Amino acid sequence: MNEKHLSAKEFTDRIGGKKVLVIGDVMVDQYLTGSTNRISPEAPVPILLHNHTTLLPGGAANVALNLSGLGAKVWIASVVGRDEMGEKLVQLLSENDIHTDLILASEHRMTTCKTRVMAGKQHLLRVDRERIEPIQEFLLRRLLKMLNNILEQHRFDVVIMQDYNKGILSEESIAAFLDTFNSWSIPVAVDPKYDNFYLYRKVALFKPNLAEIRASLPFPLEIEKDSLDRAADHLRSKLQCDMIMITLSDQGIYLNSRVESIWLPTQKRLIADVCGAGDTVISAAALALAEKLSMMDIAYWSGYCGTLVCQYPGVKPVSRSMILEQK
Repeated sequence: MNEKHLSAKEFTDRIGGKKVLVIGDVMVDQYLTGSTNRISPEAPVPILLHNHTTLLPGGAANVALNLSGLGAKVWIASVVGRDEMGEKLVQLLSENDIHTDLILASEHRMTTCKTRVMAGKQHLLRVDRERIEPIQEFLLRRLLKMLNNILEQHRFDVVIMQDYNKGILSEESIAAFLDTFNSWSIPVAVDPKYDNFYLYRKVALFKPNLAEIRASLPFPLEIEKDSLDRAADHLRSKLQCDMIMITLSDQGIYLNSRVESIWLPTQKRLIADVCGAGDTVISAAALALAEKLSMMDIAYWSGYCGTLVCQYPGVKPVSRSMILEQK
């Protein structure tokens, strides 16, 4: 295999301007930050002197931010609650030039919100508010109708299905969405979660992480080439997908097509926080796939972007300027 890859400018120029649809579980990441210097007299817990609240788009919404940062034109489809957090999430996305026409607000749902209590850089507590049952059939029908309307107006280069097992992507909705995208001949990239792992059949790119694939296999997986190849063969026998990407945390990126496989080690960087790196990887990989880049470029630039955002504390979406400055 040719070990050369595109330059940073070539990569960012070629993926820029792609039209991408993200569909999946959106959420709000809320950070309550402050300082603590004493223990509560009511219970053996620290008292946080709160000084700042930050709201950030999370889940599939963070994928949309990464895509927008890389220069793509982004639409996002999901269902949120008819609540304050849902309104704020739509506003945050709109402020980042992401089309929110396909986000439904429903009194039958609750906008997922993960609240993290932080004392400086120390994570004290996380509080989750969510409903994770599958979306109701009438909401799915509305979303499908809206999807078909937008597909008649825009030719998307790629769709990303981002699954966090929060209910937007269920057995019924996954089948319906895949049928829709297949009927329009749009390549689909999937970032799966445990519950729906084997429902994403015949997609263009399937990207589990190491923990997800280990939990799904009927045999042990070692981080070495033959074992990874065997795992990819097993997945393809079940899913008939074109390409399989496995993110291996600090061990790099593994990519397998129907004819070859490649394993690139992680590029050495100072790691501050790995949160959100998977969202960055699927974003870069999907855009590279849409541009029909080489196996080496898909693996290299997905891994590069993923490790790049790990240098920053908290969830940090990648951007074109970030890539060019680093290179």
